[in-house]
Amino acid sequence: MSNERTSGAFIFLAGLAAGAALGILFAPQSGKETRAKLASKGRAAKDKLDDLIEEGHEQWSEVKGKAADAATMTRDEVNDFVRFLFEEGKDLVERVKEDRTASTSGRHKPH
Repeated sequence: MSNERTSGAFIFLAGLAAGAALGILFAPQSGKETRAKLASKGRAAKDKLDDLIEEGHEQWSEVKGKAADAATMTRDEVNDFVRFLFEEGKDLVERVKEDRTASTSGRHKPH
């Protein structure tokens, strides 16, 4: 989960909680009922935030695991890759030499 998405979700939840608290405070109910509703809304907001944090943690772990898998190469794989690059480089040098020989043998030398 990106930082922007997490920040946006946190701001949304904070605004939601503040709005709910203000709505309850201005509602025509007794103090005891108002406090009970505030406590209930606070617990619900905390539960939503906990769920959001857990989801973010799970997604981070998944992404971290994928990155680690992609970045891990065995010594043999690295050696094979280096050998491949070396062979390709040798082949390229040979082709350049052949092209140069073919192009110089086709030209007329000045007298």
